[in-house]
Amino acid sequence: MTNLAMTATDVRDWQIDATHSTFEWAIRHMLVSTVKGAFAGVSGQIHYDPQDVAASAVRAEVQLASVDSHDAGRDEHLRAEGIFNVEQYPTATFVSTRVEPLENAGHFRVVGDLALHGVTREVAFETTWEGVVEQPNGILRAAFTARTTILRTEFGFAAGRELPIGGLTTSDEVALTMYTTCQPA
Repeated sequence: MTNLAMTATDVRDWQIDATHSTFEWAIRHMLVSTVKGAFAGVSGQIHYDPQDVAASAVRAEVQLASVDSHDAGRDEHLRAEGIFNVEQYPTATFVSTRVEPLENAGHFRVVGDLALHGVTREVAFETTWEGVVEQPNGILRAAFTARTTILRTEFGFAAGRELPIGGLTTSDEVALTMYTTCQPA
């Protein structure tokens, strides 16, 4: 049974369940298509206080070598020195600095520092509390969905190459979505 309005006696400290969580990205390619991929290596902790959302906090880490764009050759290219450079920068981390409740219950903005590719910048994730459920085996699971868009050049990535018709091979904007399933910490 799903309960979207947890009470003060419910679990508030959650561990991200890497098996059931995904950190996805999407980027425009050649002006007309969108390439999507995901990172499977997600971990972290979430403190969620539904009675005082501003007291909530998040710390998440992504293993960049776990990138999967549905093409093995592209994945190797992404892991290489020219893009993610996973040997030098194996992880991306996000640490919240504040959580702002939004007008709709269960919706909030999680603002914090995203460290990626040797650069740390403040970003804001629009976040939705998806609820909590008790599984048949008695284990509680909670879920959150968080979305943002970043400019990759602000994190030290090269701009796409110029196309003869104008525009770039890949956009500067990258959409990030984290589908997080958690279990009690």
